[in-house]
Amino acid sequence: MSKFKPVELEYEEVDGILYPKIQISNDVKDDERPVGKYGRMRLKYLKEHKYYMYRELLVNGELMEHCHKINDETNKMAMLIEEQYIERNPISEECGFMDRVRYYNIARSVAEEVVLSDIIFTNN
Repeated sequence: MSKFKPVELEYEEVDGILYPKIQISNDVKDDERPVGKYGRMRLKYLKEHKYYMYRELLVNGELMEHCHKINDETNKMAMLIEEQYIERNPISEECGFMDRVRYYNIARSVAEEVVLSDIIFTNN
């Protein structure tokens, strides 16, 4: 039994060839709104590694909505993880400017590594 549902498509004839009428999103606002860093990463991952999921989302007009949702979730989760890292690993008051920059870059890298593996590069 297939987990994919059949889709009824409309076709448009151009020069004797039928082309399916496919739109990236059901919502016009989604097409105008930028996808964001993590949404673009998810889109690339789907195209390269989960092609059937990518095609299903594309044909159903849910691709951009999916990418926006992933981008929003990932940004929120990354901020939360970064805050928790900083809270659990406080930096000393005597640290210099460059040490603080390194510290915050490490917190951001930890958060990004987690969200990439848990959200962007998953089967969902």
